[in-house]
Amino acid sequence: GCGPAAQVQARLIRATQDEKLADARLKTLHAQLEKKFGYPYYEQMGEKQEALKADTTNRLDLGEGFVVFVTPKSVTKKVHELDVEWTSGKASLVKSTVKISEGGYLFIKGPGVANDWIVLALTVHE
Repeated sequence: GCGPAAQVQARLIRATQDEKLADARLKTLHAQLEKKFGYPYYEQMGEKQEALKADTTNRLDLGEGFVVFVTPKSVTKKVHELDVEWTSGKASLVKSTVKISEGGYLFIKGPGVANDWIVLALTVHE
């Protein structure tokens, strides 16, 4: 294709009841996160962004032992089909093929930690 490569951005997010952890960097996502997960506060624990290349697996290391592998499958009308595997240490948390509209977000619920949840947010943009 032409033009700049699409970028995939992954964020590692903690959904929490702890107001002290509320993170201004997630302000734009707050309403969507709250609607989906119901927690009042969200903290960004890690973030990585890389260009998507056909037939190439991107390894996005989000810290705390969490790594996301993203492999682009196809793009149809600005909808990106991606193979996503989210791992923690040696354990695979989620493995699935997903569709994300350009500029849209996909949220994946991960493991619970104490009273909090770890959440993965993925977006694709040019």
